[in-house]
Amino acid sequence: MRNKKDYYEVLGLSRDCNLTDIKREYRNLARKYHPDVNNGDPKAEEKFKEISEAYAVLSNEEKRRQYDQYGFSRSLFEDFDFGSVFSEFGFGDIFDRFFGAGFGSTFSTRQRSGRRERGSDIGVETKISFKESAYGVKKEIEYNADDVCEVCKGKGSTADGGIITCSECSGTGKVRTVRQTLIGNIITTSTCRDCGGTGKIIKDPCEKCRGKGYHRRKKKVKLDIPAGVHDGDSLRVSGKGNSLGKDSINGDLFVTIRVMSYPGFKRDGNDVLSNIEISFAQAALGCRLEVETLDGKEEINIKPGTQPKEKIILKSRGIVELNGYRRGDHIINIDVKIPTKLTKEEIMLLKKYADGREEAAGNGSHGVFSNIKNVFKK
Repeated sequence: MRNKKDYYEVLGLSRDCNLTDIKREYRNLARKYHPDVNNGDPKAEEKFKEISEAYAVLSNEEKRRQYDQYGFSRSLFEDFDFGSVFSEFGFGDIFDRFFGAGFGSTFSTRQRSGRRERGSDIGVETKISFKESAYGVKKEIEYNADDVCEVCKGKGSTADGGIITCSECSGTGKVRTVRQTLIGNIITTSTCRDCGGTGKIIKDPCEKCRGKGYHRRKKKVKLDIPAGVHDGDSLRVSGKGNSLGKDSINGDLFVTIRVMSYPGFKRDGNDVLSNIEISFAQAALGCRLEVETLDGKEEINIKPGTQPKEKIILKSRGIVELNGYRRGDHIINIDVKIPTKLTKEEIMLLKKYADGREEAAGNGSHGVFSNIKNVFKK
């Protein structure tokens, strides 16, 4: 959650709280920090804004779900009727007077200012294979985003005279309100309700975007996923998020990488781990075996006298470090497999082997055969 406090923490609640809990805690905190009972104290006003912002999101089932999944974004405050949200507490109109369109911090609803508006960010996921995570891969990502309306070019209307200056605020996007109090008149500036702070009224809205200047559609972006990326890593694609129409700045696209498992391979840092089973005879006498690596099939040498749990290290056969050039190693763990069933001939040969080394050994029958394991140990 970039540059935002945890809304649950703001209200002093756990993430499994219910709506009753949310309303109770907000009511208690709102009474404590309401500007009218704190003589205009700036700190109390800021705290009141903070708890009200948290309540607005968490009390709405859909907004809360969006917040829990993606964290804070400007889209949380789109199409919010703040007066309705807070009307049950008896101060639904205070948000226009004190906050104007500033609700939601820098991600606030549309307002007329010197800065260009910025659309919200988008979060998506994409899957890649284990080998693709090791070498890097180019992927085409398809997702849904708010994009500038191609019919009205983001203006909200195509008709001549379809957009007029707001008469309520005379195009400023702001209205002044005088409130009489015990300490005198308080003049506040708030966002114009009629135009939403834009200074314009769309009299004849575009049929495609219904006057918003943007609409939802499918988009595609080609993404270079670097070698060494980990499962859960997130890549930022600047300017590929949501738009707010003409003259706005697009949000960003955040792509979370999900690396699929690969049978027999595990990742440990930049090393690749795998296992290989060999027989007692192969361990004792040595052999050459073919194993699979990220670079394909490779022949390895099992030296005579190889012990269980020994490792063979293939240098620079692992994963390239993220944003680097060095490769990790491929570490092969050796498991010497002890047979569970033997033929009479095999038992005879092993007995002869044990006798030659003056080692105690059973006859290979169940319950005694475990003694034969001593044969495979020095």
